[in-house]
Amino acid sequence: MGLPISIDIPNCDTAQPFNWAFARLRQIDKKFSTYKPDSEVSRYIKDEVSENGLSPELKKIIRACRRAEKLTDGYFSAWADGNFDPNGYIKGWAIAEAGEIIEKAGFKTYCIGAGGDILARSDSDRVWNIGIQDPKDKAKILNKLSISNRAVCTSGNYERGAHIINPKTQKPAAELLSVTITGPDIIWADVLATAVFAMGAEKGTKLMKSQPGYELYAVVA
Repeated sequence: MGLPISIDIPNCDTAQPFNWAFARLRQIDKKFSTYKPDSEVSRYIKDEVSENGLSPELKKIIRACRRAEKLTDGYFSAWADGNFDPNGYIKGWAIAEAGEIIEKAGFKTYCIGAGGDILARSDSDRVWNIGIQDPKDKAKILNKLSISNRAVCTSGNYERGAHIINPKTQKPAAELLSVTITGPDIIWADVLATAVFAMGAEKGTKLMKSQPGYELYAVVA
């Protein structure tokens, strides 16, 4: 996925849960990376395999991306530039998959961070403190969130440049500097963060009002 990933499991004295989680993440990267020419996604993009010939897992991702596009009025699109690119969906989904591995290993308190997306879980009084970075000054924290069983997903152009495309205009979204979404599901929070960033403040705020359990923190340009 081309990004740093960290996993924190308090009071875990064995490497196994970490090994299993990272093995699953490597498996996902090998299969879904658009940067690997031999990945299933890359072969699909190059028409080397038809949609009917895809693995059940990739078919599921394609259906999920289409559903997310419909639910966000097209502002989240894995086909924003005409080519299929599921990276905006895969990151949150991969973190959720790693979380399931950790929970199956018997650990209910953990935190996974990957490229601006964080999944924090706790079955005790453990509270995770998450900082929202100032997009104008990476050394500063704009706000601090104290969460126990929520996801925090941030989208912005200050790390990777203008990479989020507004599918309606086919141009990079520029009204907002960063968008942070918190909510119970990391996959949907990640989708919303991308969609709101592409929409801009007015439409994004309207969308978020229809999303119970999710909250928005945005920095305008």
